[in-house]
Amino acid sequence: MYDESPLTHGAALWQSYDARAAVIPADGCVDLILRGDAVDVAGPSTRWIATLGDSSAGTLGVRLAPGTASRALRVDLAEVSDQLVPLDALVGQPEVRRWREVLLRTRTTTARAGELVEAELRPAEAWTGAARFHAARAATAGEVARELGWSERTFRRQMQRSFGYGYATLVRIRRAQHAHRLLTGGMTPAAAAAAAGYADQPHLSRELRRLAGVSPAQLVGASRANSSTEFPSGSSSVA
Repeated sequence: MYDESPLTHGAALWQSYDARAAVIPADGCVDLILRGDAVDVAGPSTRWIATLGDSSAGTLGVRLAPGTASRALRVDLAEVSDQLVPLDALVGQPEVRRWREVLLRTRTTTARAGELVEAELRPAEAWTGAARFHAARAATAGEVARELGWSERTFRRQMQRSFGYGYATLVRIRRAQHAHRLLTGGMTPAAAAAAAGYADQPHLSRELRRLAGVSPAQLVGASRANSSTEFPSGSSSVA
């Protein structure tokens, strides 16, 4: 069973019980994950990942939206991209204890559990919202940089710092999410490829295999079967 609740600042609280191993598409997010009493960080996801099955206590996580994790976790996000790293390998013990306590209390709280996590979240820098907005429309890095009043070099540096990956990667993730919605809405792969901005259907297939680990047909089939191959989704472990 999987349950997810929205939090402030684009975050989400998710819990998984008795889940089998699964394939999770890239969503560009960062997750704080509690398995047992250990807290791990799943770095910014830029490719599909495989998850382990849940422990006996289940898995609880906080998903931080693209561009927001640098305010909650003072770590070099680019260094942990597509990796699962123990929190205590990245930050000091006071912060580890704080997050562990918050997540443990959240796991055992039935009413308004998300409020405990929300108290630890901070709003992202305003420009990150503009980056997400323009990435969904496939604007170029130069166009976004000019709107922000930055050079392209400054924009690319800020993307690495706040997102953990480059702007082109964010565009690819947003485009794949758009294609997923079109495909599961009943559009054919050829039509979805054109509508989402891919060069052709083979281009769509290549991108989905890299970002979601499946072909367009498999993605639609998984969605109809209500499996865990969805955009976005919590991640409990990186294989």
